[in-house]
Amino acid sequence: EKEEEEMDRFTAHLGVGVVMYILLAAAPRTTATFSFLSIGDWGDTGAKDIAGSMAKYNPEFVLALGDNFYDQGVNGIDDPQFKEKFEDTFSSKSLQVPWYVCAGNHDYYGGNKGIQAEMEYTTKSDRWHYPELYFSKDVKTVDNTSITILSIDTWRLNGGDTYVLFDPKTNRSALRNVSHAIKQYELGAITNGTVNQLLKHFAPEDPNNRVNVSDDQAQLDFIEKVLNASQADWKLVIGHFPVYSATVMEHGSTESLIRLVKPLLDKYKVDAYFNGHDHVLQHIQTDGINYFGSGAGAREHTGINKSFPGLKGYHEGTYGFMVHEGNKSSLKTTFIAQDGSETYTYTIHK
Repeated sequence: EKEEEEMDRFTAHLGVGVVMYILLAAAPRTTATFSFLSIGDWGDTGAKDIAGSMAKYNPEFVLALGDNFYDQGVNGIDDPQFKEKFEDTFSSKSLQVPWYVCAGNHDYYGGNKGIQAEMEYTTKSDRWHYPELYFSKDVKTVDNTSITILSIDTWRLNGGDTYVLFDPKTNRSALRNVSHAIKQYELGAITNGTVNQLLKHFAPEDPNNRVNVSDDQAQLDFIEKVLNASQADWKLVIGHFPVYSATVMEHGSTESLIRLVKPLLDKYKVDAYFNGHDHVLQHIQTDGINYFGSGAGAREHTGINKSFPGLKGYHEGTYGFMVHEGNKSSLKTTFIAQDGSETYTYTIHK
């Protein structure tokens, strides 16, 4: 009788163990083991409205996608904007992580001196990482996932922007059209600070000595070299201008990047390209490449072509940023709006 009682007790324990095993096996498992954020066009006080939400995600690093200092870039390494718009805005402990930076057109509006100051700030800040106009960084995450981050200079690749011509071969620049810049200011398309910087740093183009824009072959060679050598689990490229963009009444796609950069992204099977410039959150998938536009850090825009080829998701009309969580075989992206709500999610699977 005693032996039977002990056997019943053993069987009961065994039953509980089996049930627990089945329950644990059936329970959903969290596969994401690393995270990072992406935010572009964040260089103004409006970014304070989302900095608190960003801090909740405890990222390992942040991708800073250009237009780091509105409206006119910085004038030196001691410019107070570094403190006001970066250090004091993103001050939470969880955001004291590496920020991998690329330059936007508004950064270039500070002239060569401003761009140089942003690069030199790398030596002054523990988290600001922008050592060269374009650079790469190989990262190992907490779960030993390998990531290649390639930061490119889309201003040089594009030969300037809407208002400025720039030749990367000679470093010459000029205003495309002075009256057009002034008109855009009068229409409210650009701010007083922007038009003043344009007129201050860029002379009108001389019809007798035109700026002939060349391809930035040195940078294109660098991009190809980095992507060809990378054996990382994830290959990520960041730049300010979009390759593709579905916005209406904003900048939209960048033809020069479609011509020059997209073939390299395709050739080396880059997993994702991140950009700012257009002030929305958007995800476009073309030829197997994911294009994430995260340009709503301190600027917002309303206007999306909902039938744009490859458009998977978007958020418009408020500030926002993106959260990216993953491991060696998956990468989940979530759009976070100004109020902290999640408005879109997509997971890349390998």
